[in-house]
Order: sequence, then C-alpha cells, then structure tokens
Amino acid sequence: MGILHIHPDTQQLGEVIVKGNLPVTRMKGDAMVTNVENSVLSKVGSANDVLGKIPGITKTQDSYEVFGKGTPLIYINGRKLNDLTELEQLNADEIKNVEVIRNPGSRYDASVKAVIRIQTVKRKGEGFGFNLRSSYYQSKNTDWIEQANLNYRHHNLDIFGSVYFSDMRYLQDYTVVLRKKGTQEWVHDMNSGGSNLSKMLKGDIGLNYQIDDKHTLGIKYQPNKQLSEVGYRETYTHVTTDDRLYDDIHSIADYFSDYDWGHEVNAYYNGTVGSVNIDFNLDYFQNGNRDHSTVKELSENYEDRDVHSVGDVKNRLAAGKLVVSFPIGKGTFSVGSEVTYTHRNDDYLNEENYVPDSYSKLEETNMAAFAEYNRSFSWGDWSLGMRYEHDKFDYFENDRHMDDQSRTFDNVFPNLSFSTKIGGIQTQLSYTAKTVRPSYQQLSNNVFYSDRFTLQKGSPALRPTLIHDLSLSAVWKWIQLSLSYSQTKDWILYWGNLITEDGSQTMLSYRNWDKSIPAFSALLSLTPTVGCWSPMMGLGMKKQWLTVASFGESFKLEKPVFIASFNNIIKLPEGFMIGLDASIQSKGAYQNVYFEHPTGSVDISVRKSFLKDALSVELRGNDLLDTNREFIHLYSGDYNIYQKNRYDRREFSVTVRYKFNATKSNYKGTGAGQSQKNRI
Repeated sequence: MGILHIHPDTQQLGEVIVKGNLPVTRMKGDAMVTNVENSVLSKVGSANDVLGKIPGITKTQDSYEVFGKGTPLIYINGRKLNDLTELEQLNADEIKNVEVIRNPGSRYDASVKAVIRIQTVKRKGEGFGFNLRSSYYQSKNTDWIEQANLNYRHHNLDIFGSVYFSDMRYLQDYTVVLRKKGTQEWVHDMNSGGSNLSKMLKGDIGLNYQIDDKHTLGIKYQPNKQLSEVGYRETYTHVTTDDRLYDDIHSIADYFSDYDWGHEVNAYYNGTVGSVNIDFNLDYFQNGNRDHSTVKELSENYEDRDVHSVGDVKNRLAAGKLVVSFPIGKGTFSVGSEVTYTHRNDDYLNEENYVPDSYSKLEETNMAAFAEYNRSFSWGDWSLGMRYEHDKFDYFENDRHMDDQSRTFDNVFPNLSFSTKIGGIQTQLSYTAKTVRPSYQQLSNNVFYSDRFTLQKGSPALRPTLIHDLSLSAVWKWIQLSLSYSQTKDWILYWGNLITEDGSQTMLSYRNWDKSIPAFSALLSLTPTVGCWSPMMGLGMKKQWLTVASFGESFKLEKPVFIASFNNIIKLPEGFMIGLDASIQSKGAYQNVYFEHPTGSVDISVRKSFLKDALSVELRGNDLLDTNREFIHLYSGDYNIYQKNRYDRREFSVTVRYKFNATKSNYKGTGAGQSQKNRI
C-alpha cells in the first residue's frame, strides 16, 4: 500500500456535561468522612454550623457529642483544639471535609472515645490576609463576640495570629424538690434565679515553616485572660421535716472570680526520612483562678448566716508525644510514646469555719507506649493496635502525702477494626477498650459549703472507668447506620450521702458503680439532596441497663432515650441560604438520672453573601419556641433531687464576616497531653 501520511485536523465539538452524584458521607479507613468543599455545607457559616449538620454529631449548648460515644477530641489539620471558640473562627468554605472516628485507635489517649478531624482547603497565594467577624446576640440580655484572624505567607513561611473578645451574660432559673430520708424525712422546695457575666480575651500567634516537601516545623503560643467573671443568685427554700414546717430561708449569693493569665505553647516537627514518617510534639500549659463567694442566709426560725469562701486553683502541665510510622510488608506500622506530667494546687478557705480550710495538691504522671498496624487486602482493610498506660497519682493534704489516696494504675487497651464493601454497602466492625479518668475537681477532697444543709466534695479514692465497646457502621449512598454495644465498669456517678443520722445534713460527692453496666445505641442518618433542598434527618436511641436503690426501693433506670433531628438547607438564587433545624429528645435514663420530660428546639437562619463571598451577613433565631429546658430526677440512695432548669436560650443574632486574601494556617502540630488538659 506504500507509505500512509496522517495529517492533523481540528474539529469543534459540541458542549458535553457529565453529571454525577457523590455521596455526601462515605467511609474511609477508620472514619466516616463528610465532604464539605463545593457542597451546600460550605455556605452555612462557620465550622460550628457545619458540625451541627454532620451525621452522628449532636450539638449541645456548649459542646458537641458523637452519638453513643460522648464528647470527642476535635482536630483542625492535625492540631488539637483546646477551645471550641476556634470553630467559630473557621469559615465553612475553608473546610474540605470532616472525619468522624467513633472508635479511635491506640495512638489516641485511652480516654478518647471519639475524634472529629477537620481538614481545610489548601489555599494558594501569598502576602497578607485577614478574616474579621462580629456577632451580636439578643435574648433577655445582650452578648457580643469580636474576632480578627491575621495571616502572612511568603514562600514556605507562614505567620499567623488571632484576637478574640467575648462579652457574654447567662441567665438560669431553676426549681428543685429535694428529698432526704434518715430517721426523719426532709423535703426542700427551692426556687432560684441568677445571672452570670463573663468577659474573655484570648488570642494566638505562631509560625509554620516548610523546610521542603518532606519536613515541616512550627510553634504556637496561646495566651488567654478571663477579664471578669461575676455572678448573682437569689434562692428561696421552704424546708419541712416529716411534713411539718422546719424553716423558710432566703439566700442571696454574690461571687466573682479573679483569673491569672493562661499560657499554652505547642511546638512540633513533622517529617519523612526515607520511608519513615516522624511526628513529634511538645506542650506546656498553665492557668489559675481564685473564686470569691459571699452568701447571706436569712432564716425565719433559726440564726442568720454570712458565709465567705475563697477557692484558689493553679494548674501546670508538660507533655511530649512521638509517633514513628513506616511500611512493613504491604501495610503501615506505627509506634510511639506519650508522657504527661500534671501539677495542681487546690485550696479552699472558709472565713467562718463552717467547713475547715483545706490545702490539697495533686501530682500525676502518665506514661504511655502504643503500636498500631494497618493493612489493606483485596477483600478488606484491617487495623490492629495496642496501648499501654502507666498512671501514677499522688495526693497531698496540707503538704502531707496521703498514702491511702495515692495510687498507681497499669492498663493495656487493645483495639481492632475491619472494613469491607459488600455490594454497594461500606461496612466497618470495630472493638476498643477505653477509660474515663475522673477530673481533678472530682478527685479533690476539699469540702465546699453549699448551704447549711448540704456540703460538697470530690473523692481522691475514685477509680477510672473502664469501657469495652463493640461497634458496627454501614454506609449506602446517602444512608448511614451506626450500632454500638458497650460494657462499663466503675462508672463514676454523682451521689448524695447522709452526714447525720436524722438526715438533716448531706454530703454530695462521687462514687464508682461496682457492677458492670451494659448499654446499646443506634443511629440512622439520611442525607439526600433534592434540587436546591438538602435535608438531613437523624433518628437515634440510647439504652442502658442500670438498677439503683433509693429510699429502700429499686428503680430500674432502663428507659431508652430517643433523639430525632431534621435539619434543612435551602439554597436560593442571588447568594441566599435558608436553614431550618429542629431537634427533640425524649424521656429516658442516663446513669442515675432520669429525664422526666422531652426537650428540643427549633432554629432558623438566613445568610446572604456579597462581593464574591468576601462579605457575608447571617440572621439567626435560636430556640424559637423556648422549649430547650431540662427536667431531671437524680436517684442516689437516701438523697433524691427533682430539678427543672430554664435557660435564656431563645435569642436573635446577627453575624457579619469579611475576609481579604484569607488563608488558613498549615499548622500541623497535633499536641500532647490532651486528655489531662480536659481533666484540668
């Protein structure tokens, strides 16, 4: 045929549009991953708003919970958050995805039962940028939040800082029916109302330097200062004994707190040498405060009392953590160690000596070693880990070492998980052993004056809680299901014990529940998309098997707690976004507390962006029906409390954000000693 010559030619094709629907939430490794970038979630406001709409995450008044697991640790780009206000500083459109880990592996502290990891979008560009935010809240009182995030990036150097100021007022009214049974039966009917004013100033400054593609280091310093903390509470108490009037007491309490400057420093190095990855962190933390309280008790039948008390607390913590990862076979092996030292002084002084002055000191050293191996096969992914923790706790009273209350614990915490895909369904089965260590306040033996009938203290003899958890998770398209069964030993319960035989005085403290308590939880989440409407529906259930003796009777606290949520995002033309969220929680039991009535809220928001999304304005109404209240009944031996809490949560707010060349810091410090900081 000879030689064939092919000559290029150009043809104009018609436009081709390829459409696809990626699931909003998918399973990846040990986490449920929700995509935020380029989704409707990127337009909802701040990271706070995003987390409130992630399947499996429940937003409470001041924190978050991973359903069935409890309060999580939250990381942004690998850096642990110690202050949730940082979530409000992060815009939703800066978030790439959110990972929810329901059974964290051995590299996390054994007290960590859930983890939320936020990954941000990698912004390009250099020079100076800023992100400003101002929020106004109006309920029965007025609150303000002002913040500024600053960033300068040049080549591989990233310098960042922020300033945050809040002026918040809190109102809470409650009614209490308190019953005690000794040789006499006592009933206290209490009506109380009070307020609290808190002003906070905090910030951070740091730098992040990327030596090359394989080595990064940085340091971050975070100062904070509670500028003022003042409060007022007025209480009327009607006291009867065996159905006869004992006394009517009018109590007026004033208190204020004087805070030291708090300081927190984190330094890190993250690098790869050959095939070995090294992640090293150092942390230092300190704070302190003095709480001053003046209580005037005016009695109808007995003597009046003026009670002056001061609580003085100082904390220091130093920690280090090293994780080394390298390939073995066709998997990845990680090994590491974490050491934390904590020192706390906790003093309590009562001028009138209604309770004795006390000077206590707590020192704790926690040393951990862990190893983890991950490997993928054609039929699934395996992860196996083990963590060993040595915890030495020393308790001092009046500079004297208390041998009986000082203890040492040695524990091993295994974890195992397996993930696979069955047809179109992603599944994961996992087992972990976890612990809950008592907070330092729960361990304090100082006696606090509540009123002439009630004292409060901690218990240095408390043992850590041990939890064995088996979980199953599944994802199919926009449907997610999570099941969990656990056994909890030495659960820490709030408890009242009679001091006097007749029941006139009570000591409120904590105790370990000796029996192992089984519990089960289930959560079903639906996240479809219908045009411009993105609904998110969730239905969950938590049930425990616990029986408590109270007033000589057995109470089965086994009624499950159900929750339901229905969040809606509607994206409209011209940059408008409407949000309508509703949630409800049923009656039910948790620990030795029974929730007597359902509670819930309905929220609405409208957001509009301007100047190519550089400027945004959000109007929000929270708890529109004023239904977010608590009705709780505490069962504890010969001491029971029924309490109704009413909060000032129905409010209107306006938030304005403006950003210029804003870039999120690439800071990769993961922090060390996080569980100890939470206990402080």
